[in-house]
Amino acid sequence: MDQPANTPAPNAPAHPPRNGPRFNPRPTAGRRPASITLFLLVTLTVLAADLGLKAYAFNHVAGTPVTLDPTVPDTMGVPYHDPFVLIPHVLNLQLTANTGAIFGMGKGSRWIFIAVSIIAVGFIGRVFWRSPAQATRLHLALALILAGALGNLYDRFCFAAVRDMLHLFPRTYLPWNLSWPGGANEIYPWIFNIADVALLLGVLTVVFVTWKNAPPPPAKVSESAHT
Repeated sequence: MDQPANTPAPNAPAHPPRNGPRFNPRPTAGRRPASITLFLLVTLTVLAADLGLKAYAFNHVAGTPVTLDPTVPDTMGVPYHDPFVLIPHVLNLQLTANTGAIFGMGKGSRWIFIAVSIIAVGFIGRVFWRSPAQATRLHLALALILAGALGNLYDRFCFAAVRDMLHLFPRTYLPWNLSWPGGANEIYPWIFNIADVALLLGVLTVVFVTWKNAPPPPAKVSESAHT
């Protein structure tokens, strides 16, 4: 006797086997060539810009090529020199070597910073690989963070310090004789590099994307609904 069209055969399993192929409703970035290409392109472009500016600045700004010397305390062998003005009162190139982290904190902890940077690079790669394929803003942010981490990791490994050269708002001072802890009275006394900018922008973008994609709080049920 023929089976009805919409009736399963008597011996057919009610559910597909557990070990059979499963449909992935959300492909990951690691399986999407376009996501990988964008991620690598942004990472390599920012990394090249960071290392390129470092090489140019340390070869030309001081009037003679500067080679960092870990045996020289504080200055790492960077001589006194006049800054190179890029934008008057806005941005100068001025060489310095930072043996610490952001704002010069943690000086002398080179190998700790190297180990942390290597772990961070692996973590960023894993997060990208497992992220949704369509999360383009997150991929851009992770690429910026990765480029910044690699740029400063290269410096710490090869030169025992991070090469910095960007001085924002030089000779522009805080009002009312205010000063930062340590005595500096410029609006922004810290000198940084492109890798630092990439790290900051990447972290801020991750925070924004996380906030933007956060699920809305559950709606409160009014008391009248229970009466």
